[in-house]
Amino acid sequence: DQGAFREASAAMRRCGGRPAARISCLCLAATAPLTRCGSWRRLSGWVDPCDGSTGGGEPDHAILTAVLQSHVLDGGQLAGIQTTLVDYEGLRQDMEGLRRYLSQLCAVDLEKLTVAQKLATLINAYNAWMLAMVVHYDPTDSVLEISKRVPEGSVWKHKFGTVGGVKVSLDDIEHGMIRAGLSAEFKAQGRIHAGVNCASLSCPDLLTEAFLAPTLSEQLTEATSRWLQNPTKNPGKQDGGSLKLSKIFDWYGADFVEDSGSVQAYVKKYNPSWSDVPDAAPIAFQPYSWSLNKVNGTGVISDAAAGRSAALSCVLATASSAFLAVVQM
Repeated sequence: DQGAFREASAAMRRCGGRPAARISCLCLAATAPLTRCGSWRRLSGWVDPCDGSTGGGEPDHAILTAVLQSHVLDGGQLAGIQTTLVDYEGLRQDMEGLRRYLSQLCAVDLEKLTVAQKLATLINAYNAWMLAMVVHYDPTDSVLEISKRVPEGSVWKHKFGTVGGVKVSLDDIEHGMIRAGLSAEFKAQGRIHAGVNCASLSCPDLLTEAFLAPTLSEQLTEATSRWLQNPTKNPGKQDGGSLKLSKIFDWYGADFVEDSGSVQAYVKKYNPSWSDVPDAAPIAFQPYSWSLNKVNGTGVISDAAAGRSAALSCVLATASSAFLAVVQM
């Protein structure tokens, strides 16, 4: 730990420039080496799971299922939203199972897996690393608070995890690995959005079981139906014949169109009560809550996180279309 403090001091002395830039530099210089200190790790409940991990085949997803069943509460409700909730405090005190699973992700050889095995592993990887980030950074009200504490300035772009020996961000897993052809190969372009969980109240539920290759299609279908039949996340039919849906259908609308021809056609497949909705029905979008999906959570987010939420909505709406255009080239 003394070495980390000496490194931080040396890095701080190298900072220069205008006062505002220098302050930012000083903060990063001081904190980056210290994150390796044992005391920091003890406070956050975090130990790097990749230390000593070795290569192998498909991870043992039963380990993740045990973690989820122990620390995810089904049938919860917070701030008027029906959702599964996570006991992050309990998980922080009981990290052995999650560490073992993450260790297997660190060294998995994805090229040796089938399409179904790879997709199930990557969806589970996203959810497991998301859990680990919340445990490590311990945001108070919203996962967006983590963006203020990482050098990339975004919780989604922070290369916190490791999959197959490569440092990855959540965006890398979702957009660079799952959506970059793999979900289409499995014919699940739309359904994968019900599988990945962003630790927020408006996200599709974090299920109490890991995804498995033999049952992956059925699990994704069930997760999608559950999400679309939850009126607090997808209110559905409105007076006048319109639909009110999750903002995910706005941000990633092209995925659902690619899957079923239109968003309207897609949602009707998974919610029978919407079968009479016209194919050209107008669509409005439900405000998205980035409040943390935490047992005994506040159900609110800070003003700073709310500002990041508005900016993120704008970025997602434009980036998703650009990403899909590149993938289809």
